[in-house]
Amino acid sequence: MEASVRTGRLAGLYWLLSAVAGGYGLSFVRGSVIVAGDAAATAANVTGDEFGYRVAIVGILLGQVLMVFFALAIYRLFRESHRPLATVFLTSVLMSVTVAVVNTFNHFGAILVLSQVEYLRAFTTEQLQAMAMVFLRMSNIGQALLEIFWVPYFAAFGVLALKSGRLPKYCGVMMLAMSAGFAINLVDKFLVPQFHPALFTQIAMSFGALGGIPTILWLLIKGVREVHADSADLVD
Repeated sequence: MEASVRTGRLAGLYWLLSAVAGGYGLSFVRGSVIVAGDAAATAANVTGDEFGYRVAIVGILLGQVLMVFFALAIYRLFRESHRPLATVFLTSVLMSVTVAVVNTFNHFGAILVLSQVEYLRAFTTEQLQAMAMVFLRMSNIGQALLEIFWVPYFAAFGVLALKSGRLPKYCGVMMLAMSAGFAINLVDKFLVPQFHPALFTQIAMSFGALGGIPTILWLLIKGVREVHADSADLVD
């Protein structure tokens, strides 16, 4: 039992640190670097605080590494309860991490085209600024692509929480709501992007906060409940 509680608390710590590191990186890039519709201003933000921009990229990458450890801890806790669902959860997180890491090439690409190296002098300043903006806009698309895997990730985690009894039912319900929220958000982004995409993103992230924060706190403080095999309401 003590091992399960310890593993649950570690899972909560990994998830919290991942959210802080990755959230800082994404918020810095979106809030302090990208200026919508203004490639020159965006380029100036990248070159004006390149170190801060690189720290943000490192934060994103660190967040993904921590997500791997979080996923492995959760898989360890739930694999005996329902291995197929635990496997769906682990696979979804790993796929999301893979896309996120590959997506950082876009962030580094913006630095590269603005680096004023010799072979880029064939392009005008305006062209290089436009290319940097394209890379940063592509990073937003990459973020949307990785969120595809958040849908089965939160759905599997939610069902595991509900069926196992190792987490409060509220956490399971809210994670299912998070899954549905991101699914709707992705449909809007990919099929009808002109229909208030920012609103749907805010709704999805709100569900994420309502489900993610209580679950992180529960894991950090309580770990997970111990459930005897003969009383678990699960099927393998």
